[in-house]
Amino acid sequence: MIKRVNELSLERAKALLGKEISEERLKKVVERIKAFCKVAYQLYSKTNETEKTNDNVRELYSEPPDEFTNAA
Repeated sequence: MIKRVNELSLERAKALLGKEISEERLKKVVERIKAFCKVAYQLYSKTNETEKTNDNVRELYSEPPDEFTNAA
């Protein structure tokens, strides 16, 4: 996966929560959130895999079609 600028870090999680929470509990919450996001993305990519493979796909042949080889 590509690391994003807005990735959830401990400092960012503290700022988003806006209240005091122990470091240990905060680490557990952040780990669970990251695990959930990873699984959610994997499920999303599996359901949309068929759409991605059909978009902008060209089929290239190793040999030219007969109409081009027999034209001369």
